[in-house]
Amino acid sequence: MFGKGIWCHFQHHHLMTTNFRFDENKSFAENGEAFLDALVAQDPDMAAILRANWDRLLAIVRGGKRDHEARKEFNTKVISELDALVTPSVPREDG
Repeated sequence: MFGKGIWCHFQHHHLMTTNFRFDENKSFAENGEAFLDALVAQDPDMAAILRANWDRLLAIVRGGKRDHEARKEFNTKVISELDALVTPSVPREDG
């Protein structure tokens, strides 16, 4: 089933303390929405980042094959956005 590996990864690392489980009877979109809804309660910033990058996530697996370049792009974008959350912005001095 499309995306099951992705869900297992997120379930393990991000929702260990919730009751979210991948439902094989639901579509990828339905499971995705349920996952993001559950994640909002635990980590709203991460949920917002994943929603903003959802298309990149979907591009990782197409037709049962993994696209390593799409995975790299997704990971790079998410890491950059996470870094921006913890890196204080430094005011620029003009001139």
